[in-house]
Amino acid sequence: MSPAAHRSGLTDRDHVALGTALVALLAGILIWMMWVIPIASSVDGAEPSALSSTIRVDVDEGERFGIWASGISPALGSTSCTAIAPDGVELPRRGAPSLTWDDTLWWMTPRRGFEQVAQFTASVSGAHMVTCADSLDTYDGEFLVAGDTFGGGELGLGRTGSNGFAMGTVLAFCAVVLPLFSVLLPVVIALRIAFTRRRSARRTAVS
Repeated sequence: MSPAAHRSGLTDRDHVALGTALVALLAGILIWMMWVIPIASSVDGAEPSALSSTIRVDVDEGERFGIWASGISPALGSTSCTAIAPDGVELPRRGAPSLTWDDTLWWMTPRRGFEQVAQFTASVSGAHMVTCADSLDTYDGEFLVAGDTFGGGELGLGRTGSNGFAMGTVLAFCAVVLPLFSVLLPVVIALRIAFTRRRSARRTAVS
């Protein structure tokens, strides 16, 4: 341990931990700037339509877009959506991963009650026709086309990387955990140092 570390009360492990907290803070800021805020802005700027109607959306080839819905039908899970490409091909629909934006960042959704229910990836560039309806033809609701939070691909975690987690799940988790970790870790270290100094002062006074 260096003399400076002795004077400050910080150990080598504390320095490593504080460096990790800084990296976590920077990573959290990047996730918020490049993922959370743009998606929230896209939802805020999208115009909702009633179920059983069609929305036209212009997207580029390979671009992912999300279908967000609210109302009784989405709450019951009976909302069915289709997206037709400019060449007339129906795009495959992808459902939500295990942990989603609505589980962690629901408070960042600018339109109350809306959550993403489906994801589509454009096969060609151009105008896509998106239609959502209640499969039971009974309940109402609204939907809009905005940014995608489900993401594409998986991130392998674990000792061998065999546990795959959807990128949307990883980003949703990190967007909440990384900022908290970067703030709480220095607080814990500061409290430990204060407790250690107080205990040392008591021992000195007794001796």
